[in-house]
Amino acid sequence: MEEKIIEIANEKLYYSKLDNGLEVYMIPNNNVKNVYATFTTKYGSIHDEFVPINSNKMISVPKGIAHFLEHKMFEQEDGINPFEFFSKSGTNANAHTALKNTTYEFMGPNNFIENINYLLDYVQELYITDDSVEKEKGIIEQELKMYMDDPFWSMYDGIRNNIFSQNPTKYPIGGTVESIYKITKEDLEKCYNTFYNPANMFVVITGNFDPNITLNEIKENQEKKNFKPMEKVKIKEYKENDKVVKDYMEIEKNIDINKFSYGIKINLSKLGNISEKKKRLYISIIFDTLFGITSEFYEQMTEKNYLSSPLGIDKIYTDTHALITLIGETNFPKELFAEINALLKNLNIEETDLERSKKILHSINIKMFDNIEDLNDTIISNVINYGTFDENFIKLSNELNMDELKKILKKLDVSNKAIFLVKPFENNL
Repeated sequence: MEEKIIEIANEKLYYSKLDNGLEVYMIPNNNVKNVYATFTTKYGSIHDEFVPINSNKMISVPKGIAHFLEHKMFEQEDGINPFEFFSKSGTNANAHTALKNTTYEFMGPNNFIENINYLLDYVQELYITDDSVEKEKGIIEQELKMYMDDPFWSMYDGIRNNIFSQNPTKYPIGGTVESIYKITKEDLEKCYNTFYNPANMFVVITGNFDPNITLNEIKENQEKKNFKPMEKVKIKEYKENDKVVKDYMEIEKNIDINKFSYGIKINLSKLGNISEKKKRLYISIIFDTLFGITSEFYEQMTEKNYLSSPLGIDKIYTDTHALITLIGETNFPKELFAEINALLKNLNIEETDLERSKKILHSINIKMFDNIEDLNDTIISNVINYGTFDENFIKLSNELNMDELKKILKKLDVSNKAIFLVKPFENNL
């Protein structure tokens, strides 16, 4: 087991890669009572075209199958629901599917060793039948319809669909009602056997626990199981152009005020040869500075009553592009969008803005170690996006400088934009 010092936070990161390829990241914190453990597969909604394990032919599976598989993992052959198991010790459990990963988790102060073994066991054993798959379709259909009725999810899914032309980021994470009814037991087994191999998964543990005892338990657990060796899963690569699919779309919902998502599609390769991490940091600084709650823009739009709430700033990254989405509410959409367009035509960040942003990043990164959930989520995000968690990640923010930022601003093309507007029904006005 490797022990790495995170100097700036005075913390230790423990890392190990087991013989079967499973990676384990641990950061203990004896100042808290809880333990937060996650078990993640590098498999999300975008991975719908791939070469299955023990095959050399690329296949396509129905949209939403990763989310469907997450549901099925909670059905065990012994009839015990994992939620019930964890709740007996006062432990909270959950799972979620994202674009690039699926994560299973628990958090609580009791029975940690028993819980970590159970987490590994239930995720590493698939039990499905044709009947259970058919039954699940109706359950997921109701879930999807609930999301479809939600204005936020309408905007979230709608803007991605209108921004991306080829990349599967454009599709809803849960799929569609039509696509989930195409899913078969054999499809689920292929996805599970390919992506739920330990060599494609990792464990992250943060909170109050002993890393040595924990790692020994995980090793013993894994040594009792047999998994076929595998190489990195081959995923289809997509050629995504810079243009958006549709630059404007509006729908009506039973709401009281206009809700919108304003998406900006950015080609990352045009930003120069700096690292992907730095590109993302600079992009965050630029848009948080220009549109964040402390920005001059937000103050002006509030004074004009163009904004009814602070702007949310969502960031999604694919291998080739970034999607930056401004999310908010307004009674004056045309006027507000004109103001956003005008600001984007004259991007400017002062050195004082950069230095303030670096201080904020530094503060956030240090405080993160006091929150075992935020810390765990950050490790997961880094492993998914960059392949590992770098204990020197805080130092990177200190390396940001005005010369690089100016180059990014000069090369930043924000001309490819789309708007998704959710309006109240006319009779609501």
